[in-house]
Amino acid sequence: MPPIITTSNNQYSMTVPAHRFRQGGRDVYYFALTLDTIDGTLPQRVEDNVVREANRRLTPSHARNIQQYLDEKDDWLLGPMMLGIAHDAVEFDPYLSKEGEADTPNFGELRVRTNRMNTMRIFDGQHRRRAIQETLATLADDERCADKLEELRKASMTIILYTEDNIATLRQMFVDASQTKRIERNTVTRFDRRDAFNLTAVRLAENSLIFKGRVEMERSSVGSGQNLATIAQIASLLKSLEVGYGRRASRELNETYMLTQDYLYERCRVWADEFLPAAREEYSGLLDGSIDNSEIPQLRARTFAYNITFIRVLAGCYQIWNAEGRDWPPLADFIRKASIERRSGQGLLADAGLTHPDGSELFARRQEVVSAVNHIANAAKRAGGG
Repeated sequence: MPPIITTSNNQYSMTVPAHRFRQGGRDVYYFALTLDTIDGTLPQRVEDNVVREANRRLTPSHARNIQQYLDEKDDWLLGPMMLGIAHDAVEFDPYLSKEGEADTPNFGELRVRTNRMNTMRIFDGQHRRRAIQETLATLADDERCADKLEELRKASMTIILYTEDNIATLRQMFVDASQTKRIERNTVTRFDRRDAFNLTAVRLAENSLIFKGRVEMERSSVGSGQNLATIAQIASLLKSLEVGYGRRASRELNETYMLTQDYLYERCRVWADEFLPAAREEYSGLLDGSIDNSEIPQLRARTFAYNITFIRVLAGCYQIWNAEGRDWPPLADFIRKASIERRSGQGLLADAGLTHPDGSELFARRQEVVSAVNHIANAAKRAGGG
C-alpha cells in the first residue's frame, strides 16, 4: 500500500506500511517513501550553512555531488535516511489475520500525528534530502527532462524512523551510526566500474607482465611482502601517468577514457611493461626470471626500486616526458644508470632531495615527490635526453 498523506485538519498526516522492530531500547520503523513524497513530507528545506539541531553543518558541495549523481545515473543507489521522532507522535497497527489476530505483530501500518510531525528530525541524510529537493526542482524547470523527473518522483528510498526526539541523543546516534568502517580504497578500486583508472588498474593487475601476480588486491599496503603495490596504488599511479603527480584527473577526462578504455590501457601497459623494465634492472629481472618474486622482500633492503614512492616518481617523470612529446628510452636509460641504493645517502634520489640524510627512507610528502620528479626529468634532459 502506498503512503497516504492527509491534510493537517485530519487526525493523521501520514499512514504507511512499515516494519517495526526494537534497537537500542527504542521502537524503530522501517519503510519506503517515493522521492516525491520525501520532498513534500519530510522536514523542511535543508539550508546552507545552518546547524539544525541534530545535524552537522550542511556542505553544499556534498549535496551537489549527490544531485549530480542522481541526475546522471539511471542505476543510482542511495542508502536509507535516518530520522528521529517523539514516541507519542506515532501509532502502529499490526496487520490482522482473517480471524482478527495479529499474526505478524511487527508488520503493519504506521501513522504519524499531524500535530506531532514537528518533532521529526533528520539526523543522518540531510545531504541526500537536499539533493532530492534540488534535483526535482531543477528537472521541473526543464521540460526536456519530463521523463527523468517522472521516473525520479516515482522512485523510492528507505526511511528508518527512531522513536527518539532528544537532540543530544540524536547527535550521539549520528556519531554511532558513522562508526561503521569506511570502504577501503582497495575495495573501491576493485569494485568501482565508473572510474576508468580503476578499471585499467584491475586490467593491468590481471594482464600486465610486470604487475600480474604482484599486486595486493585486499590489504591496504604491501608491507614487506612480494607484491609491488596495492591495486589502489596502481590506480593512483595511472592518474599520475596522465595528469602528473599530485594532480587530480578531471571528471571530463575520466568520461573520455571510459569511452576509450583500450587506449588508456595500452598507454599504461607501455609504461608498466616496457618503460619500467628499461628503466631499472630490478624490473627487467622480474620479466626474464633472473629475479624471483620471493626475492623482492630481500631486495627492498638494498634498493628503492620496489618502493611505491619511487614508482610514483617514475610515473611522474614519464608523464612529463610524454607531455613534452619526447620518446621515453633516453629517460629510461638515464634512470637505469643511476644509483638508487638504500642507506647510501647519495645518488640520484639524494640529489633530488627525496631521501632522509642517512638514505634509509624516502620522503613521501607531495611537495618532495613533485620536486624530485622535476629534478630527475630535468637532469635526464641535461644528460642528453632532449
